[in-house]
Formats: sequence, C-alpha cells, structure tokens
Amino acid sequence: MGNTFKVEAVFYGGLEHIFKKKKIEADLSLVPDIRSLLKYCCVSNESRTKLFDGSSNLQPDITILRNGRNIVFQNGLETMLSGGDTIAIFPPMTGG
Repeated sequence: MGNTFKVEAVFYGGLEHIFKKKKIEADLSLVPDIRSLLKYCCVSNESRTKLFDGSSNLQPDITILRNGRNIVFQNGLETMLSGGDTIAIFPPMTGG
C-alpha cells in the first residue's frame, strides 16, 4: 500500500459483494482502531449486521487479521492501527 497515513480493509469470501468493494482505504486519523475502521466500512444495514451483533460486538463467525495476525491475539476490536496496516476480513469458513 505504501502510504503511512492510510490503512486498508480487504474483504474475502463473498464479503466484497456485501460491501460492494474488495478493498476500502481509510485515513488513519479517521480510523485509529479496528472497531472504527469496520464502522467506517459499513455503509449499509446489511454490512453492519454482517459484522456486528445488536450490542456492537463482532459477530462470532467473522475473522479479522491485522497484517496477518488474528486480532483475537491482540486487543480485539480495540486493536490500534498504524499507517500501512492491512486488515483482512473473512466470513464464516465452511467446507468438508
């Protein structure tokens, strides 16, 4: 990405259809943490309910990686962002 004042959210597994984009770039001054980045990306009720439950907690079947590392092992939705971060957002994984 290269810009030290931007962060990027990348949607996988069909989420790009809900968010109408594969990637969304945001200015770090507007989105200092994961929660604010996700809220910034949610422009419709469908996208909000896909990521958040009624209490503004992350849906349990959504996986989010910050620079390849699961945010569960960081500070969850309060994980602070740095310029150049890439946030990968995955829907529930299924298979057999």
